[in-house]
Amino acid sequence: MNTSLFISSGAMQAYQQKIDNTANNVANVNTNGYKRKDHSFSEILASQINHQGRTDQEVGRLTPDGLRVGYGTRIGLTQTNMEQGQAIATGNPFDLMIKGNGFFQVGYPGAVGVNGEVRFTRDGSFHLTPNPYVDGSYHLVNANGGYLLDQNGQALEFNDQYEVNFTENGQIQLRDKNGQGIAFRSPQQVGIVDIQNPNVLENLGNNEFGINAAELPAGTTVDNLVRMMQPGEAQLSSGYLEGSNVDLTTEMVELMTSQRSFQMNARAVSYADQMMGIASNILR
Repeated sequence: MNTSLFISSGAMQAYQQKIDNTANNVANVNTNGYKRKDHSFSEILASQINHQGRTDQEVGRLTPDGLRVGYGTRIGLTQTNMEQGQAIATGNPFDLMIKGNGFFQVGYPGAVGVNGEVRFTRDGSFHLTPNPYVDGSYHLVNANGGYLLDQNGQALEFNDQYEVNFTENGQIQLRDKNGQGIAFRSPQQVGIVDIQNPNVLENLGNNEFGINAAELPAGTTVDNLVRMMQPGEAQLSSGYLEGSNVDLTTEMVELMTSQRSFQMNARAVSYADQMMGIASNILR
């Protein structure tokens, strides 16, 4: 009976975490660039009961040989589903969408994007903000105030004399606003990085992620996991945003299944408690 309580209460905790995860996915169904999280379960512990070496100890045994007794379940792994979200046309040239693998780098001062904190995101909603140190100069920032970084970890910087166009390979073309002269390529380009294992990313809130170096496996550094993608390796679309890859129908099915499983284990806890009460009364 104690085992029944342990198994059922552990399962209730695991399903509560599953419900919380599903609710978080549903809440972000309209969040740009959001990637749904998947939970998988694993067994806590199991013991195997085999026949004894001496046959006289098996008299009266009714259970099958090799019987395995489990002791409940827990959340074993939380994985990020990196499937592409739906493209949303905005017409804003500073809204950017990555097609395929890759993350934008956004920096927070420190020095702009150089010595400050660097985070990663799939949300490509950016807008121009004036550079307080240089007249007529602008940076691209997101809604959280993070600066979009280039291939060298520097904040992208634009002069108000030029029209800006982003190519599919992440390069930046500039043209005089007066319409004269040919377009030329900026030495900066959008810095898109490939993260070999997105599951090492730590959720920092506001749809941004970081890597906690202290939690990486021994001998592994951030540089081993983050690689700057070369021009043409990543595809970029200007005027579009990537929507969430959450499928609301799938999430609602997951939510109902988890709720029913939680209720079943709650009932098992109630029955085990009643059985313990009956056994206690018998022993008095």
